[in-house]
Amino acid sequence: MRHAYGAATEVPELLRGLVDPDPAVRETALDGMYGAVHHQGDVYPCTLAAIPFLLRIAAAPGLPGRAEVVKLLGSIASAEDPTELSGPYKKANGAVTGAFPLWERLLGDPDPKVREAVAGLLAACVDGTRAVVASLTGRLESEGDPRVREAIVRTVAALGRRQNDAVGGAEDVKRGRGAEDVQRGAVDVQRGAVDVQRGADDVRHWLGRVLAAETDPQVRLVMLAELASLGGGAAIEVGEALELLTALYKTGTPPIAPPAGFETPTLIGALRRAREEHDMGRRAPQAGELVRAVSTGLGDRVDDRVRLLTALLRSPDWECQVDAMGPAHVLLANWRGDYAGLVSALGERILDGHGRGRPGAAVMSGAVGVLEDLGELAAPAADVLAEALATTDRRVADRTRQEDAGLAWVIEWPGDQPTVSPALRALSGTGDDRALPMLAWALERERMPRDVAQLVGGFGPRAAPLLPLLRRRLRDLPADEPHDHRHESIAWALSRIGPAAAAALPDLLGRPVTEGLLAAFAAIGSEAAACAPILREAAASPQRNLAIRAAKALWLVTRGVGAALAVVDRYLGGDDRYAIRSAVDLLGELAPAMAEPDRAAKARIALLRRLAKRKDPHGWVPLAAARALYRLTGDHEVALPVVARVWELNRHTRTEAAELCAELGPAAVEARPLLEAELGRARRHNASDDGYGSAQVVDDEKLLRRCREALAAL
Repeated sequence: MRHAYGAATEVPELLRGLVDPDPAVRETALDGMYGAVHHQGDVYPCTLAAIPFLLRIAAAPGLPGRAEVVKLLGSIASAEDPTELSGPYKKANGAVTGAFPLWERLLGDPDPKVREAVAGLLAACVDGTRAVVASLTGRLESEGDPRVREAIVRTVAALGRRQNDAVGGAEDVKRGRGAEDVQRGAVDVQRGAVDVQRGADDVRHWLGRVLAAETDPQVRLVMLAELASLGGGAAIEVGEALELLTALYKTGTPPIAPPAGFETPTLIGALRRAREEHDMGRRAPQAGELVRAVSTGLGDRVDDRVRLLTALLRSPDWECQVDAMGPAHVLLANWRGDYAGLVSALGERILDGHGRGRPGAAVMSGAVGVLEDLGELAAPAADVLAEALATTDRRVADRTRQEDAGLAWVIEWPGDQPTVSPALRALSGTGDDRALPMLAWALERERMPRDVAQLVGGFGPRAAPLLPLLRRRLRDLPADEPHDHRHESIAWALSRIGPAAAAALPDLLGRPVTEGLLAAFAAIGSEAAACAPILREAAASPQRNLAIRAAKALWLVTRGVGAALAVVDRYLGGDDRYAIRSAVDLLGELAPAMAEPDRAAKARIALLRRLAKRKDPHGWVPLAAARALYRLTGDHEVALPVVARVWELNRHTRTEAAELCAELGPAAVEARPLLEAELGRARRHNASDDGYGSAQVVDDEKLLRRCREALAAL
C-alpha cells in the first residue's frame, strides 16, 4: 500500500506510536497519520486498513492518546461534512460509524476528553440519525463536564441542521419531477420530508427545553448559538449574550489544554505551540470560541452582530477585544451592513494598544488585520490610522516580532522582499492622501517593498507627484532577476496615473514588452506616439494577452482602429473562450471609433449575435458579446436576456452586468428586480464558506455601487 508520500510501510509503527507512553512519540505518530496516511483529508487503502486498529485503540481502557485517536477517526469518517460521500470516503465513513455500539458505550468513558471526542465523531453518522440523537440527548442530563456538554449540543445541532437541509433537498426533488413522476412519487417524497422535518423539529424543541434549564454560562452560550443555527435565531438576545460573555471573562475558563512541556518537529506540534502561546496569560482561553459561535449563530442579523462585536471591542478587557477581532473580520468579509461604528471601534483599539505590552500588541495587530482589506469601508478609522502611522517610532519592522510590526510602514520578511505594512495598506485602501508621503518613503528605500507601487497606483492621477520617484526606481532596480516583479508593478502604477505619466516615457522605452508596459503606453495615449512600432510588433505576438493589450494601446496612441480590428478578427472566430472574450471586450471598446458598418463589420455583428446566445458555463463571453453588440448597433433587446441569464449563472459577472444596465439606461428597466434584489441581500455576492479573498469586500462594495448607479440610470 501507499500513502501521500510513498510506500505505507511505516504505518504499523505509527499505529503503535499513537499509544506510546511518551507524549512526544504520540504527537509525532499522530502527525504522521494526518500528514501522510490521512493527508489533507484524503482516504487511501492504507487509511481504510488502519481503521480496525484505530478502533481497537479507542476501545481499550487505560491506553494513552485515545482521545486524539477518536478525533482522527472522526476526521477519517468526514464528521465535518459526511453528506454525498462516495468511493473510499464512503467506505471509511461506514467502517467508523458502523462501530456505533462502541461509541455509545464510550459516551460514558471515565476520560472526559474521550467522551468529548466521541460526541464530535458522532456527527459523521449519516444513517440512524434518530438513534444517535437519542443517545446524545439522553447522555446530556448526566454529563457533568462542560466541554463534553458543549460537544453533545454541537453534534445534535449539526444533525438537526442536516435534517433541515434534507427537507429542502426533498422539496427540490419534488419540484424537479415531471407530472407523471409527481403523481407516482410525490407521496413518498412528501412522507420522507415530513419524517425528516419532524426529526429537525424534535432537535429544535429539545434544545429549547435544555436551554431553559441550563445554568452554566459557557454551555448556555453554545446552546443559544446552535438553536439560532437551527432557525431559532430569535433565541439569541444580544443583551443576554453580552451578560453571559462578560461573566465568563470575569470568572475565567480552564485552558483548552495545559502546556505540553515537550517539543516535536511536527506540524501538529507547531500548531499546539501556537495555541499555547495564544492562551498564555489569558484568564478565559475558551471564550473566543464562544464569541465566534454566538456571532455565527446570529446569521443574517447583521445589526445584532455589529452590536455584539462593537460592545466587546469597547470592553476594557483585552481578551474581549482580541476575541471579537476574528468574528468581526468574518462579518465584514461576508455580510453587508452599516459598519461605521464597528470600524470606528476597531480604530480605537489601534491607539489603545500602545504601551500595553503583549496584550496591547495583540489587540493592535488584530484590529489592523481586520481593517487591512476593507478598502473605503475602513474610512471611519482613517484618522486613527494616519495618526498612529505618523507618530510611530519604528517605520521598519521584523515580521517575526509581532510587537514591532503593528504600526510599522514596511515589514521585512526573512529571505524575501519587504512588503508595505497592513496598517499602511489599510490607510491606502481608504484613498486617504495622507498615505502618499508614507508610500513615497517606502518607494525610496533601497529594499523597495514589492507591493508599494501597486498601492501608489490605487490613487490614480493623484499619485502624479510621485512620478519622479517611480521613474528613478525604474532605472535603478535590478532588471535581471526573473522573480522580481517590481518593474512591472511600477508600469501598472503609471498606467493608473494616466496621461500625466508621459514624463516617464524615456524610462519605459527599451524595456521588455510586458502587459504592464503596454497598459502604461495606452494610458499615456497620443503622447506615446513614438512607441507605435513597439506596439505593432507586440500586436503580432502569438501571446494572446500581449497582442490584445498591444492592439488596444495602438488604437489609443494612434487613434487608428484598423490594426486593432485585425487582432480582434484573429481571435474572434477561434475556439479559445478566453481569447474570444478578450477580443469581444476590445471590439466593444473600439465601437465608438468605428465607421459605418461594412461587410466585415456586418460579419462581426452576426458573430456577436451568435456569441450572445452561446451556452457558456461562466457567462463571460455572452455578456461581453451583448455589451459589444449594444455599442455597435444600439440593440438592447439582446442584452437584457443575457444579463438575466448570467446574473444567476455566475455571481461574479454581476458587477459587469450592472455596469451594462447603467449603460443601457431606461432600456434596462426589466432588470430592476435583479438590481433591487441584489441590494436587498444580506450576504456579499462573493462570500464563501471555504475561503477568503483579499479583494472580497472591495469587489462586493463595487457591485453595490454599480447596482445603485444602474437604478439611478433607469
